[in-house]
Amino acid sequence: MIRRPPRSTLFPYTTLFRSTRVWQRNFDVFKSYYVASIVGNIGEPILYLFGIGVGLGALVKEVEGVSYLGFIAPGMMAAASMNAAAFECTFGAYTRMAEQKTWDGMLATPLSLNDIVLGEIMWGATKGTLASFLMLVILILAGLFDRYEEIPLIMLNMFALGASIASIAICYSAVSRSYEFFNFFFTLFLTPMLLFTGIYFPMDRLPSWFSSFFMIFPTTHSVAINRFLFYGGDFVKPIIGSLFLLAFVPIAVMVASRLAKRRLIPPP
Repeated sequence: MIRRPPRSTLFPYTTLFRSTRVWQRNFDVFKSYYVASIVGNIGEPILYLFGIGVGLGALVKEVEGVSYLGFIAPGMMAAASMNAAAFECTFGAYTRMAEQKTWDGMLATPLSLNDIVLGEIMWGATKGTLASFLMLVILILAGLFDRYEEIPLIMLNMFALGASIASIAICYSAVSRSYEFFNFFFTLFLTPMLLFTGIYFPMDRLPSWFSSFFMIFPTTHSVAINRFLFYGGDFVKPIIGSLFLLAFVPIAVMVASRLAKRRLIPPP
């Protein structure tokens, strides 16, 4: 029978330490299939980068003072992080939670459900960061990035984005009844973020009411931060975006934990 975690603060400092064991477990499994995972995580963003960047770039010569390929490059890094974290914390986390019952086995150890959820989100954020780093390497080789001193901040931004998307994905996995329900998540949530958060064109090209709605999505802010770190410019949006992510991530993690408890731990 699944045990109830002890009553305590939602994420005490010991949770962060114990969650690393969940992260380690997922990493050990990842080492056996990392090549296929990496190809899957960055293959699509790379195709979009060069397919759209070169194809539309022949028609759209320059956007905000840079080539069209250069304009979408920071956004494609965000897309790589978002896709990797989303897939890991939907299909991967759902399999461990509902199909393989891996979470049930973890709950038979000193780990609490808070530890498991945080560990899963940290792992999703790690995979997102890895995918975006590999994308950055490709951008460097293609001559689209040369501000190497900004790499640590870019990776921190990508980790925050990965944690945000991973938390949202865990929330959705906790309420999904089967894999088929992920069609709603990817079609109605992830795809709009790919299209309308500034990755492929400036958001000021959208109606103001429409672009304002997408300010509640973490990808919008991460793309703006990346673009600032790539090319500089107005620092107001990156500051606002950083504050948004700092507030969004812990709230999303707590909501994910509560939804997972509602699914796995019956009321007394």
